[in-house]
Amino acid sequence: MAAGQYCCWNSNCDFRSHRPWLTPPPRKEKFEISDALEGIIGECLNASAVGPFFVDSGSKEDPYWEFRTLLGFTPEEVLRVSSQWPDVDISDADVSELITACFGDLLGYPHGCEKHWSEYFSVSREELGVYAELWRKSKYVQEGLGAVCNAPSAPGATTLRRFVEALGRLDG
Repeated sequence: MAAGQYCCWNSNCDFRSHRPWLTPPPRKEKFEISDALEGIIGECLNASAVGPFFVDSGSKEDPYWEFRTLLGFTPEEVLRVSSQWPDVDISDADVSELITACFGDLLGYPHGCEKHWSEYFSVSREELGVYAELWRKSKYVQEGLGAVCNAPSAPGATTLRRFVEALGRLDG
């Protein structure tokens, strides 16, 4: 956004306060994950950001109409994190949630892009599931998000979890 422009009705909103990690937080320290897992996470972020996995090629108006529903993040946000990987802070809750959502939806969403798999991944779908489990067990996965990564048959579970949490706040 250009200086002086706002993202919403609130003239005090500079968009960064709405999504402060729009530019992902810089890496603070060496990750406590294996180099192999770090590489696979990079592949997942890249495949999610630029691959055909969450794009509706049949849509003439907006091929990314479903992207945010599935991953819980915009294509621009995913691309930004992907392009800066691994120089981001994976202990940040939003970055951790994005990684978890990428694993879950790449494994569970019926994207029909199996023929493109080897263009984006150095491992098979089954091996990606093993890495997803390693990620789920890492200290970086926020409490409550492990189930999303562990249940690849639930595409969009991250967004669903947010929705359920919001409903709880409205009721309370």
